[in-house]
Amino acid sequence: MRTDRRGFLKAMLTAGTAPMIVPASVFGATAPSNKVQIALIGCGRIGTTMDISGLAQNEDIAMLTSVCDVDSARLASMKATAEYFYRHKMDHLKFEMDYRKVLDDPGVDGVMICTPDHWHARMAVEACLKGKDIYVQKPIAFSIDESLAIVEAVRRTKRVFYTGTQQRNDRFCGNGFRLAAECVKSGRIGKLVRIETGIIDNSPAREWNVPSLEETPDRRDFDFDLWLGPARDDVRYSQLRTHWRSAAAKPGGGRNISNGPAFVPGQNVGWLQIQDYCTGNVSGWGAHMIDSAQWPMDEAGPVSVKAEIVNFMHGRLFNVHDHCLVTYKYANGVEMQLGTPRASHFKVGVKFIGDKGDWVFAYRSVTSIPEKERIDTAYKPKAEIWRRCEANRKGIIEAEPEVQVVRNTLRTHHRIWFLCMRDRKETNIPVETACSSTISCMLGYHALNNPGRTIEWDPVNRKFKDPADEKNLRNCFMRPQFSAIEALKEIRKRG
Repeated sequence: MRTDRRGFLKAMLTAGTAPMIVPASVFGATAPSNKVQIALIGCGRIGTTMDISGLAQNEDIAMLTSVCDVDSARLASMKATAEYFYRHKMDHLKFEMDYRKVLDDPGVDGVMICTPDHWHARMAVEACLKGKDIYVQKPIAFSIDESLAIVEAVRRTKRVFYTGTQQRNDRFCGNGFRLAAECVKSGRIGKLVRIETGIIDNSPAREWNVPSLEETPDRRDFDFDLWLGPARDDVRYSQLRTHWRSAAAKPGGGRNISNGPAFVPGQNVGWLQIQDYCTGNVSGWGAHMIDSAQWPMDEAGPVSVKAEIVNFMHGRLFNVHDHCLVTYKYANGVEMQLGTPRASHFKVGVKFIGDKGDWVFAYRSVTSIPEKERIDTAYKPKAEIWRRCEANRKGIIEAEPEVQVVRNTLRTHHRIWFLCMRDRKETNIPVETACSSTISCMLGYHALNNPGRTIEWDPVNRKFKDPADEKNLRNCFMRPQFSAIEALKEIRKRG
């Protein structure tokens, strides 16, 4: 298996050194020279489903030129995955195991960063340094200083920035949140006083949550050191630490077991449950839900955060928070509580509550409140599945809201980035907005790791009120050679 995989990669990498000149007949009437050239970094679940699908749906203006992953098994399956979504041959694709080669490629206009969270900021800032436009999955960074570094890097280099928050953009899951935000801004629930934000549990408490003692893979198969990147490197390799390398992605979703341990449902979560690489669902889902909750407020972020309830698993590999309840307070007097189902009564979504008891609720499912339990039983959601929004009175969400937010009216979530790359315009999600949402997630993460203690934050000056917090909570561990801050210093040197 290893020999075949390496043989495939050797052939692909060799082919990838050829000039990127592809006949227009391969892609139809629109010549590749008229398209923005995109590289996809990270061939995991998101990269090989949602993001490559978004690329393929916009083939008229964007061209996938190369893919990158430190895992040769995932990289080897990408040609078939790409051809599944594009419905034609993708023989022009380049394959790289080192993202730095992608950033050094002059033929690449923009990169889609679909890696684990701890890599987002370094790659985003380094992409700016190399003159590439950026699409980065949420959360955009792993710490407060990394988030701010991305803002500065984007503004200094004038790159086109975008982030993967579908709840602001995608018709399928985003229109309900957009409608709720507009109803709040239009005053339809009166004065906003409270927000209930529901996220899912991490649920890391499983009997298999113990890393097996495994030999570090050959770097030609899986570059574990490069996978760790900014994270600490004094750890033993385990498939549970990264992902199930033996489970290669099937084109179009699903997983195909080639060799190694049998697949166990839920056991392929890997890095998503480990604090060295992410902050749990306070950012995994919070990056969507907190962003939507803050959308209708003209606030730079919360002024205080406190964890009321939190449960961690100790003594095992997976160590992110499980069920939790966190209270955020804003300068305008609004209180937001973010909670998981077991720690609160909140359903997954965002519920805005006014001073007279009126409310509007946006969610990511066909319906969240059974008809018999609705306050207004005469009201039924619209037929369109993406209008996922309910209210205690049907008049709240009927008719076009008086005040509108900046919308993405295009047919796909990804298209606006490609068009803005081509036209050198800003997307509907400024980098400052993505930064603010990410920082709010990081504040929640710090609160969960300091339960019962109120953490005070100055959202305007981006500083903690307590000097000890300012010293201890701004950043995460970063190996210097993979630090986003160090990459930013190189940008600053250029003026």
